[in-house]
Amino acid sequence: MVGLFLAAVNPFEVLNTYLVYQGCLDTPGAYCKFYVNSLESRMLNLNWAPAVILAVCLFGLERTKGTIDTLFSLPYSRAQVFHTKYWLGAAVIAGFQVIGYGLAELLILLLKPERVYFFHHYSVGEIIVSVLAFTLVASAGCLTGNTFAQLLTAFAVSIAPYLIITLPLTNAEVIFGIDMHELMPPVNAYLNNSFQYLNPITYIDTNWVSASKYILIIPAVMSIIFYAIGYFCYVRQPVERNGRFFLWRQLDRPIQIVVIIIAVLGFGLAGYSTGQTMTGYAAGMLVGGAVGFLVSYFAIYKKTKHV
Repeated sequence: MVGLFLAAVNPFEVLNTYLVYQGCLDTPGAYCKFYVNSLESRMLNLNWAPAVILAVCLFGLERTKGTIDTLFSLPYSRAQVFHTKYWLGAAVIAGFQVIGYGLAELLILLLKPERVYFFHHYSVGEIIVSVLAFTLVASAGCLTGNTFAQLLTAFAVSIAPYLIITLPLTNAEVIFGIDMHELMPPVNAYLNNSFQYLNPITYIDTNWVSASKYILIIPAVMSIIFYAIGYFCYVRQPVERNGRFFLWRQLDRPIQIVVIIIAVLGFGLAGYSTGQTMTGYAAGMLVGGAVGFLVSYFAIYKKTKHV
């Protein structure tokens, strides 16, 4: 089903654009132009969603359902199981999109639109972005013990550069009363431009299409890094802790501390924004500390039952 969707969405967008154009021609006095603009697609930029679903099915549900022990009892090494799962999923995601890309190109040649905008760059980019989404969620599934932990970890990693850099800098502005934009203009320019593409979640938007064709190198490199992390975790980690948030017990406390710090900083900014006062900022930090502790405690230390 994932493959059929990915293969059909690109040619469907071209065909739908043509049908809209034909409907315009049947309207008396209407000014009609037939052009294909991939940036106007409403479905093509959702190709990452089936990739996430496939990654959860291949790498998350096996621990939530408790079937991973049976899987590892088969006469195959963990590395063989991981490579089979990963490359099967990547082949479905990339292969069927290549098929859809070719069918859409064939329709463009047959229907002859007046203009074609961003078609090749956008189609190739969506393949890379969807592979990134699959690899990120799959890697999170190799690190965690249930699907909730898998998705939550993948989301946190997708905005990690913002949480690590932008959030502390914004709090520093509030605490010290300085403006980072004026204090460090080159850094500010970097954060507002290139830095955003280090956040995997940024690629859900389509701004990368018009930014630069070399931007796609970043998600390609990130996919390789996440693949290496997922492989290492799948092969080296214990499996008896399935149902827990992290498979490695040593990660529980450090991650809980990080979650509490992020909650304190985030709620502190929220409290400061309500009245632009340090009292609101301090109250927000206190609330954030309590919320971060409770959420992290029940999410990380409470074992999830098998489905």
